[in-house]
Amino acid sequence: MRKLTLALLVSTSVTAPALCRAQEKWGLRKCVEYAMTNNISVRQADIDSRMAELTYKQSKSAQYGQWSFSTGLGLSFGYSVDPATNTFISTDFLYQSYTLQGGANLFNWFSQRRLIESNKYTFMAQKTNIDKVRNDVALNVAAAYLTALAARQQVDIGVAQVQLSRDQLNNTRKLVDAGSQPELNAAELEAQLASDSASLISAQATYDQDVLQLKATLSLDAAYPFILDTPAVETIPVESLGELQPDVVYSLAEKTFPQSQLNEYRIQAADKAYASARAQLYPTLQVFGSLGDRFSNTLQRPGTPKLAGIDTTGYFVYNNGVVNNVLAPNYSYGYVKNSFGQVWQGYWNQLDQNFGQQVGIQLNVPIFNGNLARTNMRKAKLSIRSAELQKESDLLTLKQNVYQAYSAAAAALQRYQANVKALTTAQTSFDLASKRYGIGLLNTIDYITNQNNLFKAKVNLLGSQYDYVFKMKVLEFYKGQGVKL
Repeated sequence: MRKLTLALLVSTSVTAPALCRAQEKWGLRKCVEYAMTNNISVRQADIDSRMAELTYKQSKSAQYGQWSFSTGLGLSFGYSVDPATNTFISTDFLYQSYTLQGGANLFNWFSQRRLIESNKYTFMAQKTNIDKVRNDVALNVAAAYLTALAARQQVDIGVAQVQLSRDQLNNTRKLVDAGSQPELNAAELEAQLASDSASLISAQATYDQDVLQLKATLSLDAAYPFILDTPAVETIPVESLGELQPDVVYSLAEKTFPQSQLNEYRIQAADKAYASARAQLYPTLQVFGSLGDRFSNTLQRPGTPKLAGIDTTGYFVYNNGVVNNVLAPNYSYGYVKNSFGQVWQGYWNQLDQNFGQQVGIQLNVPIFNGNLARTNMRKAKLSIRSAELQKESDLLTLKQNVYQAYSAAAAALQRYQANVKALTTAQTSFDLASKRYGIGLLNTIDYITNQNNLFKAKVNLLGSQYDYVFKMKVLEFYKGQGVKL
């Protein structure tokens, strides 16, 4: 897949991207580069990709089975089985056991292999999703940047308008003081200056809000010092609308947009998941093995023997014709507790004698498990269809967006051309009104009306020009050229 990248060309040079210098201006390239690293959506997509990668790697490791080692140390009381001799005893004893066991699938109808492939495609889809999110963020940054740029230009127009009204008021005040114009003319211009100042304050507030919105899109702290780079809108390159026909743009977008490759990966992942689920209906052959060892030692041992009495043995001897019963001494041993060191006597010898091994093959045949395996298979098959429908829906949405973007760009171009003519007419009218006002042939109200018409025409032209530029940049974006400023 050819990854879609954002080509950003700015008319002014951008210095080093370090954020420590508040005086550095933020152009579109710098804004996008910062967003690619710090935007929360991009960072979340990166985390999702890493999690999918871990799942993929874990499924690969599962091929080697499961192995575990355990050991336990315990103290037994009363009647129990001695783990070393496997006999019942009623003596307290200390014991310890060691076990190493494991197993792995020899054959399971490729279920594990298909699961690995499914996780692989899921991981590739999540990696592609990062490109998709970056593209979306880049377009959002471009929109926010152009909106703030337009607001900045309106502030500049407002400043020029206030200065024009102030200069005209000063000239009129001099004429009023000289007695050549009435006081009413100065009062009307003072009202106009106040109105222009209010418009300037409103434009500045709009610009500040747009800058905050741009910071939010960048995931930049709202309190961070920010100076917007303001290239003239006339310097922004725009392709001809005739070169961006919607059918051509859609054909390119279908091939280059990450969303298309993302959907393909998801379909393949769903297909492999279905194959893995289907294999769960068949028998599984496994190999297993274990190593074990154990030790136990009673906590009591026989004590010193003591003579308890003389017992007959049941044996007889003849001595000079006399039968004598053979007697034998009866000793009582008793039991004494072992010391700590004596408890572990013979530890290694006993481990050597009790060491055991086990190895085998196990066949598991699924018969009935609540219809779970078959239900999972059917769900997996539906997931394939769901992924295919998602692809179809995304292509329809992409095509609709391209055609809507073309229609919006064509309409924006017409509005811009109309506003160019309106500004030319308003400028001519204002120039004539200024000359007539200067020689006293035009009253102040008519002059102010012409001035306001000119101001409105400039604002409308600026808004329509930025709107047209942005609509064209959206088309260029879908074409796969990125956003160029």
